[in-house]
Amino acid sequence: MRRSVAGLIGLLIFAGLAAPRWARGCACSKASPGACQGLQQGDVAFVGTVTEIGSPSPGENSGFPSAAPSSDQTNNSVSPDTGTNSASTSITRYHFHIDEKFAGPGTAEIDVFSGGDDGDCGYQFRKGEQYLVFTQQELGGQLFATICNGTRPASEARALIPQLRAMRSGGRVASVFGVLRRADPPFLAPADDPDDPLPGVALKLRSKYDRFSTSTGADGVYSFYDVHEGEYTFSANLPPRMQLTQKTLSGGLPPFKIPDGACYEYDVDALPTGHIHGSVLGPDGKPLRIASVELYRAGQYGERKPGLWGFQGFKGYFDFDHIGPGEYILVYNRTDRRDPNSPFPRTFYPGASNPEAAQPIVMKEGQQLKLTLKVRDGYATRPLKVNVKWAHGRPPGNLTVMAKAEDGTANPAADKITDDTFEFSLLESSRYTISAWENLDPQRAPEEKGHSCTVPARIDAEPISVQGSDDELTEVTLVFSAVECANEGRQAASQAN
Repeated sequence: MRRSVAGLIGLLIFAGLAAPRWARGCACSKASPGACQGLQQGDVAFVGTVTEIGSPSPGENSGFPSAAPSSDQTNNSVSPDTGTNSASTSITRYHFHIDEKFAGPGTAEIDVFSGGDDGDCGYQFRKGEQYLVFTQQELGGQLFATICNGTRPASEARALIPQLRAMRSGGRVASVFGVLRRADPPFLAPADDPDDPLPGVALKLRSKYDRFSTSTGADGVYSFYDVHEGEYTFSANLPPRMQLTQKTLSGGLPPFKIPDGACYEYDVDALPTGHIHGSVLGPDGKPLRIASVELYRAGQYGERKPGLWGFQGFKGYFDFDHIGPGEYILVYNRTDRRDPNSPFPRTFYPGASNPEAAQPIVMKEGQQLKLTLKVRDGYATRPLKVNVKWAHGRPPGNLTVMAKAEDGTANPAADKITDDTFEFSLLESSRYTISAWENLDPQRAPEEKGHSCTVPARIDAEPISVQGSDDELTEVTLVFSAVECANEGRQAASQAN
């Protein structure tokens, strides 16, 4: 159990930050903006430079809930330059020189740890680089940093650092503050084109009762002071064909609520207004029911490199918002997965089988494009109907029916025809295990012969194995046996022992 930094970390909401790409396994929760309590006694927060990276000493290991590996465990080694762990459970020690302290002990050097129980959320610092660091304390007294507590490169803390200085000195703290940047959607920034702060942009916060105005500084930083409690809309006087939003949003900024006395960090972006609307069509000229597409800047496509992802569902179209001017490549099924739900090989717009033959999509500033990508040469599939029956009537609960590919290809989705009839589309090249189970509602059966019956949490039907190429087998039936009392099963096992 770790004690989170009191007050400040729990109440400063880092809404404009994204977790590093290497930390995809970690999910950081976001609380609603609360009243700002500032820096509290026991907090440790500073700007510092990493001077050394290594493993914890043997004496430090004893204080951790998951001990760090010893130096001879090469499978869990630590890179001396990047601090990258080869195993997510290992613990790394980072030694910092404190360049500016906001809260914490009066020392010039400090050790911060990362990894262990927080393996997926651990922050990977780099030697020689400067960071704004917030820590949380382990029960053994060690200080840990994660990607969820506001720690970041100092260059990304230009809006927050002035507010931390004000908290430290007892000065006036902004109610809402952040950085406005010109940006592109994830994965679509031109090569060597970082997000640029936008200086001198007029900004407004408006609620039903209040109006607040400010402008961004030379570094794109803005601050609103003395904002009252309420729900606010955020607007900006941006250059033409740009929208105030965030990279992860498909439209504009939604309204947000803050209480009195908030200190809310809210980074925002100015994104282009170009839009791509399109459909992936099958050989029959109809939109596919399921299609995964990805968009790339021309020259940036790679089979193992993700692009801006889009999805086509039952509505029959996909959308890409905030697309800037330039040339792009669109690809369906980038990983070339054999998927019975969408059984076609990788295809590039407008219908090419390789990227060299793809037609670049030319976007002008603010343009609205409508595209059609056509696929062909689909993998052979066939339908299979699955009936589900119960020996003595269906008990109340939640039923799941699955067709699992034995060769590791994608599993088909179940189309529900009735409450006990389903249909799957199988690849003829694969073999499948058809199974069903039901999670039963908690209940007790009426007392019989002086005792009551407790039903099990789950019951399973006997699975069936089928070959996708067996066209003669068009229908199978899965049968659930009668529900046995869970307590009777335990009694029988006890008697057998």
